[in-house]
Amino acid sequence: MEDKNIRNAAKGANKNFWIAIVLSVMLVGGVPMIVLGATNKIGVLLGAGIAFTVLGFYGCPLGWVMYGEAKFRAALVGAIECEGTVTVDALVAQFGKPKNKIVADIRKLIEKRYLAGYAFDGETLVYASKKERPKERVYVGKCPSCNAIMEYADGKVRCPYCGFVREATVEEIQRSE
Repeated sequence: MEDKNIRNAAKGANKNFWIAIVLSVMLVGGVPMIVLGATNKIGVLLGAGIAFTVLGFYGCPLGWVMYGEAKFRAALVGAIECEGTVTVDALVAQFGKPKNKIVADIRKLIEKRYLAGYAFDGETLVYASKKERPKERVYVGKCPSCNAIMEYADGKVRCPYCGFVREATVEEIQRSE
């Protein structure tokens, strides 16, 4: 199910990307169509140029915003499926987005079936299948080398990106239990 959820989220982002590209081309292509249609008295070309320009002018920014949102949601699915991050607080820490946005996006992902097999209570995602989900990671701060979020495991604090390792403090060990 994990791969299917990730693939579906990526397909949704790709669809939004192509919509944004088409609207951008319409904006750029509509202006010369207006000029050619008006100078050569070709009404169909003039009308199509006006329609393309208007659709591109209003739709292009919306298309790119929709694409950005879809890419963020695809990254959210990846964090949930691949990294096992299933609490809202951990996702807020990982992505640096407001809690209400993360909650709304998780609900949207479940609604669109990009997180098939999950139940959400507003704070935690629970995988409904018998298949064992990855263990929740405990995030303990930012890496001094690359500024990524570090995680606690087996008495050590590690950066999953640059490999920086340090001993865990007593407080971090108690928090993870």
